Amino acid sequence: MGEPMSDPLDPELLAAFLPEWDAAATALGTADAAATPRLLDHLRGMAGAFELRSLSGMLAAAEPLPEPFAPGALAGLAAALRAQAARIAGAGADVPPPEDAAAPPQAPRQCRVLLVDDSAMMRRLLRESLSAEPAFAVVGEAANGHAALERMAALQPDLTLLDIEMPELDGIGALRAWSLTGPGAVVVVSSAARPGTALAAEARRLGAAAVVGKPSGAFSPDLRDRQGGAILRAARRAAGLPSAGEAG
Repeated sequence: MGEPMSDPLDPELLAAFLPEWDAAATALGTADAAATPRLLDHLRGMAGAFELRSLSGMLAAAEPLPEPFAPGALAGLAAALRAQAARIAGAGADVPPPEDAAAPPQAPRQCRVLLVDDSAMMRRLLRESLSAEPAFAVVGEAANGHAALERMAALQPDLTLLDIEMPELDGIGALRAWSLTGPGAVVVVSSAARPGTALAAEARRLGAAAVVGKPSGAFSPDLRDRQGGAILRAARRAAGLPSAGEAG
């Protein structure tokens, strides 16, 4: 267990500390994006107030924490914090955590995705297709190329799914601007730039990681059934994620 890091702790204070710590750490393991920062601040405050350097160190060692926070993303950290509190209770004093608990394993960071299409229906269908993969988190939407470039600059997405035929500024125009300063990767999802067409070749020349055709134009309620798998495969490759067969 290692040499104690503190003098023996007051048994009454320890008895009061442990249930609250256990409850907060348990909640952290399943917390959503809204609750996670509050719970982390509460745990840091408790560890500091009781001068438990081992727990403060574990929280510090886990940073930077994965964002956006998905439910269960911090389950490993939560379990390690609870286990360390149990060790402290058993020793009656602060003790060093095991070496493998100093930096608890974290869930992989989600790929942040921007959806760009002038059809609200298509954006919804793309969002639903991506929702099948916990590796992706949709962080924004845009309905034309100008708005897409603004969202890219503000959100810094890891991946953008981009339509070609849009008002104000089309996808090719947006790609030209993105190729100079834009963040992340781009996958074109368009009925106008199907693989093998001149538009598809131009999109690839400008840096698009892949081009996937829409199954039946801008209004495609059959998207998930007919092209959902192709979109997910292209998105995973563009984001540097393993294919579904290699995952896990």
